[in-house]
Amino acid sequence: MSQATIAVFDCSTPTVPRPIASFGLCANGNGRFAYDKRYLRLSDAFSVDPWHLPLLDKEQELPRQFDNTYGVLSDTGPNAWGEKLIAYFLRKENRPTLANAVEWFLQLRNFGSGCLVFSAWPTEPPHVTRVSMRSSDLTSRVFDALNSYLADPDYALDENTIQLLIPGCDLGGMRPKTVVMHDGLEHIAKFGRPDDLYDVPAAEYAALRLAYMAGINVPNFELKKIGKHSVLLVERFDRTENGRRIHYLSAHSILRPNPLGSDHHDYRKSFSYAAIAEALQRKNAGAFDDAQELFRRMVLNIMIGNVDDHLRNHAILMREQGLYRLSPAFDICPHLSAPFHGQSIGVGAFGIASTIENALSQCHRFFLKTEEAAKIVSYVKDVTSNWRTIFAEADISKADQQRLAGCFAVADRATRVQVNLGDITVLP
Repeated sequence: MSQATIAVFDCSTPTVPRPIASFGLCANGNGRFAYDKRYLRLSDAFSVDPWHLPLLDKEQELPRQFDNTYGVLSDTGPNAWGEKLIAYFLRKENRPTLANAVEWFLQLRNFGSGCLVFSAWPTEPPHVTRVSMRSSDLTSRVFDALNSYLADPDYALDENTIQLLIPGCDLGGMRPKTVVMHDGLEHIAKFGRPDDLYDVPAAEYAALRLAYMAGINVPNFELKKIGKHSVLLVERFDRTENGRRIHYLSAHSILRPNPLGSDHHDYRKSFSYAAIAEALQRKNAGAFDDAQELFRRMVLNIMIGNVDDHLRNHAILMREQGLYRLSPAFDICPHLSAPFHGQSIGVGAFGIASTIENALSQCHRFFLKTEEAAKIVSYVKDVTSNWRTIFAEADISKADQQRLAGCFAVADRATRVQVNLGDITVLP
């Protein structure tokens, strides 16, 4: 019989996990969530989701969202890449397919985002360990094995490669990645795929450099070359130097989007960058700064053709009890579909249209006057228009630069921003 209830632990201090809540499934597929009564009496008790799960002494509904996720709890677990790894290990161990979301949560290896971890029972604390593999363990032989696995999901991985990939079971996103120790700190290691049309880790590295130069808050990052393979190492911002874990919520969990209607009205209002900024106003002493940071990120994504800017690629962190701030930017990379694809979430009055006019159309929702927003656009444009130099410095070939040129059409075209009577005109 499948398990339908689990205990939720706070592992901010991994060596002292404490039970804080229970989660179970209802017959209709929705979840039921209840804080532990003893936890509620603690002075440092915090809501795992102050928008939807306040600190109440009663059971609360945690609806199953249209993508079969459960809000902040699902932020701790995998998307396509991690699920693929978990399925591989289940086949390898001749174990049955997992029956429900609770069993998926129990399958996690406790390397996921934030500080929440799951156990079958509140009396059985989860075993939370530090990452054992190092960046120096990434070798050409490992990449050969990884590429064989990517080409054939039933390829028999050797034990060393398995140990290296296991932390990746808990990570979000679709691309191959894992967690390694680098310079004494946890880093996410992001790999290329044999079917990539360009050097994706190197391109993401170059895009992060552009973001940093444009005044955007990014984590520490480094590009390593191992033989013919590129690896992007990104320092985890949900971990501290002494190994503590920081509570994490995605914008997807905060906004709880419904399936988009046929008129796509939500792209202009609730399924958008501005909606994230407005949601943060209610729980964030730094909402003014975070809103303007979001606007800057939105403009950068338009300029570099990062159309994979969905709600799970934006997050907030609770660095202090009850105080939530925008996390550093992550998953910033040009995508070849950019010339014929809008952004993944709404930009402004014209929905997902990847244009400067659209970005500026609702700048007031980011606490910006038109003139202030135009200055940000101009600054980001000045940085991103030099993208070829930055990409060349990342050893991205001229052929790959040519392949990616369409992603930077807005940066290359928007040479100056003119403000006229509150209307924005981008001149070629």
